[in-house]
Amino acid sequence: MLNDFLVPTSRNKNKPYLLRKIAIVTYTIMLLVVNYFGGIFEIDQAYASSITPANIISLTNQERRSSGLPELINNAKLSTAALAKANDMFAKQYWDHFGPNGETPWQFIRAAGYNYVYAGENLGKGFRTSEGLVEAWMVSPTHRDNILSPHYKDIGIAVVEGTLLGKQTILVVQMFGNLTASVQGVTSTPSSTPKVVTGSQKVITPTEQGEIRSIRITSPEIGAMVTDPAVKIKGETTNTQGEYSVAIVESSQLIGTADSEGNTWEFSKESDWSEGEHRIIANIQGTDIKSAETAFTIDSKPPIVSKESVKVINSSDKFTLSFEIIGEWNQADVVISSEILPVPKSEVITSANVEIPKTMDTSKVEIVVSDSVGNSSTLDVSEYFKEKEQEDIKIIPTMGLSVKDGINIGIVLFVFLLLCAQVVWYTKRGRIKDSVGELFTVGVWWLVIAVAIFNGFSGVVT
Repeated sequence: MLNDFLVPTSRNKNKPYLLRKIAIVTYTIMLLVVNYFGGIFEIDQAYASSITPANIISLTNQERRSSGLPELINNAKLSTAALAKANDMFAKQYWDHFGPNGETPWQFIRAAGYNYVYAGENLGKGFRTSEGLVEAWMVSPTHRDNILSPHYKDIGIAVVEGTLLGKQTILVVQMFGNLTASVQGVTSTPSSTPKVVTGSQKVITPTEQGEIRSIRITSPEIGAMVTDPAVKIKGETTNTQGEYSVAIVESSQLIGTADSEGNTWEFSKESDWSEGEHRIIANIQGTDIKSAETAFTIDSKPPIVSKESVKVINSSDKFTLSFEIIGEWNQADVVISSEILPVPKSEVITSANVEIPKTMDTSKVEIVVSDSVGNSSTLDVSEYFKEKEQEDIKIIPTMGLSVKDGINIGIVLFVFLLLCAQVVWYTKRGRIKDSVGELFTVGVWWLVIAVAIFNGFSGVVT
């Protein structure tokens, strides 16, 4: 009997019940209800997001590079401020740059210990990808101005999931800052006549004009500390014509090549650069023209809090939180809802203790630790401040998907398998020609539905 629903049989006149017109109409109605009226039936629309702070910073810096601006540096204090702001929006249920009680972005930045001269904030809600979020920011004039502002040098990102105004969503807070009054991206215009300055400061103007062909590495800069292990090597050449190849060499070993036709080139390694120092040289292939050696260091691993070391002592008027930090750290903060408590360094630099008054809201407690170059990690320790409660039993594992996404994918996959089974059945019996038109109709319907489900993710920025 079950076969009649899934595969062609004589009883169902060679057409599975689950691929008939009434079934297709039912699937369509289910998808419409889930995707457009899910809120009425309280269908959860939270989702596992590919949005990460690292991705957003990388895409933001990509936009800045395209506009000729220096990259922003990941700053742990701004990241802590962004996390506190996101927690505050969830705690007080608002979606704005300014809170219901007059909270401003600047108070979170100052509370994190970042004494800015310039500061700014972008917000995003409901996006599924970092690319979609940054694209939305870039088409909004005010958000674009923040991303491409020459006044900023530092950046901090927080990505937090929770319930806002009755809906499960992911909030992204992007904060910018500059501790000085200097503006980035201002360059001087070179004079038309080249000049050479000697050690004696005597200015010599060349009397003979010739052609010099050269290559140099422009990024990373010599001695740079790089937190992105997928960093791209960039450079410039002079007097190159047509297509040419640049070889990147480290310790006499060829790392890879990059092709170019202009006076700039870019090399992307197939895998991440390993942690530690790297010394590389760029060489125009087929020539003896080489760049000067560039040394840079990859430091992308943040310090982390050992979860096994976390302890909370409950006294009459306070909690005492203690934990150990693995790796060298420069700054640590305990973010309690929207409040920020700096962690003092003890004589034993791997351990820390923080006293938390019971007057503070400990429903959301996170520890943020970072090193001197801005690598940071966050550990949620809220559970240590709550009485043990029976956890909800999850009948169906979500695998990071929302109920809505699970239903969408489930229907699309189910119909696809039914179509495959029917094609196999007809092919084995040599009757595929008799059902081509019908299979084509259902296949087109399936393709349209699949494209509609997986195409175009949207969200809100402010």
